[in-house]
Amino acid sequence: MLIAEGCTHHRQCNDIGAVKIPKALAKLSGGKKLNFVFSSGATFSLRESAKVALVVHCGGCMLTRREVLRRIDCAKEAGVPIVNYGILLAAANGLSDVSEIGIVSTST
Repeated sequence: MLIAEGCTHHRQCNDIGAVKIPKALAKLSGGKKLNFVFSSGATFSLRESAKVALVVHCGGCMLTRREVLRRIDCAKEAGVPIVNYGILLAAANGLSDVSEIGIVSTST
């Protein structure tokens, strides 16, 4: 799993990307052991990461629209589904069905 953040803030206790998202993914996977790769700022690349099953991306408030779309396209080209933090957390907390969480399809 690649957890990607657009900014380079200092991580704090209960950080959303480093703590809450991994816990949510573990919950959704039924407690399976998952491997995580993290990126922040301009370091987003699926070529440099080990093969990942899913990209979970922040809302992109520190990124331009163009950069967010580039990252979505990178995921599509690599055949890796991508989802937003908020949508994933909503699914993990029972606010939507996991099958309907709005993961960007890898098909065109």
